Amino acid sequence: MTTSANALSITEQTVRELSRRLNEPEWLLSRRVDAYRAFASMAMPNPLAEEWRRTDISALDLEATLAAPRDAAATWSIGDEAPGVYARGHGLPDAFFFGEVSQALPKHEALLREHLHSLVLSTEWRLSALQATLWQQGALVYVPRGVEVEVPLHYLVSGAAGPVFPHLLIVAEENSSVTVIQETESPSGQAQSLAVGAVEIVARPDARVRFLEVQRWGDNVYNFSTIRARLDRGSRLTAGLVGLGSRLTKTKLEAIMDGDGASAELLGLSFGDGHQHFDYGTLQDHIAPRTASDLLFKAALEDHSSEVWTGTVHIQKGASLSEANQTSRNLLLSDHAKAAPIPVLEIEAYDILRCSHGASAGPLDEEQRFYLESRGIPKAEAERLLVEAFFQPVLDRMPAEAIRPRLEAALAAKIEAGY
Repeated sequence: MTTSANALSITEQTVRELSRRLNEPEWLLSRRVDAYRAFASMAMPNPLAEEWRRTDISALDLEATLAAPRDAAATWSIGDEAPGVYARGHGLPDAFFFGEVSQALPKHEALLREHLHSLVLSTEWRLSALQATLWQQGALVYVPRGVEVEVPLHYLVSGAAGPVFPHLLIVAEENSSVTVIQETESPSGQAQSLAVGAVEIVARPDARVRFLEVQRWGDNVYNFSTIRARLDRGSRLTAGLVGLGSRLTKTKLEAIMDGDGASAELLGLSFGDGHQHFDYGTLQDHIAPRTASDLLFKAALEDHSSEVWTGTVHIQKGASLSEANQTSRNLLLSDHAKAAPIPVLEIEAYDILRCSHGASAGPLDEEQRFYLESRGIPKAEAERLLVEAFFQPVLDRMPAEAIRPRLEAALAAKIEAGY
């Protein structure tokens, strides 16, 4: 995993050619080149480091995944509109934008220059530098001041082969409101595939942002992503993750509350089978006073699947009168499944309102199963019902009601396949 950039057939010249082919401005080319140089200078993470010792990526063949032909596509739609239709029929102002970064450049270049890769930095680790070098499936959501987008925006990234490097930037101006659904999907295959993505969310004062990611990569995909939000005064974020696919997923979900009264609700739901592995790192970073956050993550794990959740609540010195909570619940459906929930509290302020956490991992409740079986429900059906009931509190809080029936159906199909 220490393969050099040149050995991977990625050179500064190929990066420059990519930028020219995309007809990008000089500043964007410069950022790609800087990211490439960061990538070329970095090694892959130390497997003994705390962040990585529970997630083994030694089997990832970076050279092979990058050499694979690229067959990825991104589509976007508003509500039930056809893909690529931005605002027709919804009464949105001309300043509103949802679409490819390349299409946004003529009108929103200053906005992109300010915010693109401002929250998810190319210097964080080697694959984030690779993503900042090679990203192509990029989209911008821009919601002007005071605009409420009443229908969900749907961003779909799909690919039959890797690698895939999507990037989504959401900028919600003051007193605006928007719901964004990002779905990632691909068929399963024999050869390894790679997906490295980034989502950046900028919420201005009193903005309301609801974001949901539904991850359904094929079982050959190594998936790495960072979702990071910066919340100004009085803004509110609800962010949900649904993990169903991939061979291995390592995702960061972070909310930075640096405005007075900002709040964040972080939700996670995952179902693992086979040898799937999920690694979620969450951060509730309270910088300003009177901020609030709540986290609920639930996982059900079958076969030899596993999950690591490391959740950090950081209440900084200036975050007086803030409150935070985090809860992780993990359901082990086989003797070989494993879960490692790790809550971390870092409290520097002395006058907070509340800070609490809870984490558990264990099998189905035998008394509940016995109760259902005693009423004539077969064992497999009883277990399926209990798993669905286990997930329901998270599903009920997910931020996109329009997609909930389809989400419940996809989850039910995966649960059904296990029984």
